[in-house]
Amino acid sequence: MSRLPIATRCAWLLVVMLFSAVVALAAFILKTHTGSGVADAALVAGSAFAGSAILALGVIVAAIGT
Repeated sequence: MSRLPIATRCAWLLVVMLFSAVVALAAFILKTHTGSGVADAALVAGSAFAGSAILALGVIVAAIGT
């Protein structure tokens, strides 16, 4: 991914972070609707954010190359 221009790399990073934020928001909403507390839902949302960000960055690096 180092061969790409810096603007393209920043754009891909922005897409990954926005996608991960949507996944985290969905996880938070689903967890709060099950009757869990806000703190528990925030922990689940944080782990969903981190997991989806790592997965999406891995997919992009595998698709584009290093």
